[in-house]
Amino acid sequence: MKLPVILATLLTATQAQALSCMRPDAAASFDQASASEFPYLVLTGILTAPPASTTSGTTPMSLLGTITGHGLTAEGFSAPYDGDVVLQVTCAGPWCGSVPASGPVLAFARVDGATPVIELDACSSWLFTAPDQATLDRMTTCMQGGACSAQAVQ
Repeated sequence: MKLPVILATLLTATQAQALSCMRPDAAASFDQASASEFPYLVLTGILTAPPASTTSGTTPMSLLGTITGHGLTAEGFSAPYDGDVVLQVTCAGPWCGSVPASGPVLAFARVDGATPVIELDACSSWLFTAPDQATLDRMTTCMQGGACSAQAVQ
């Protein structure tokens, strides 16, 4: 009687795996980027991404997009930016990031080659769609050395 229960428990345990992400927070991403060995650009503006039909699937891929907007400086988002970005979709097991529809974004672009790279991970850690002004102001505060901590999950 115990053997079937043990087998059922073991089979259920292996099927119950799931991706666990903290709620994405721009300040946490800022802190991670600041601690990285690579420099990052913090960009806001309009992302022009490839059509969704070219980005479906569950495998890692790299696509070229553009951002037209501004980069973060100590004065705020004051450095004009109009250029290409690599949209690098990554996966954590069967869970993959996705390329958002074109539109306004706040993006953390890693600089480790000729074209900055925005990693689109399964937890949406490096790209935030439709950022509000409070989030952009918070990034300026972070850049100026002010309080920059992730907001408590509500």
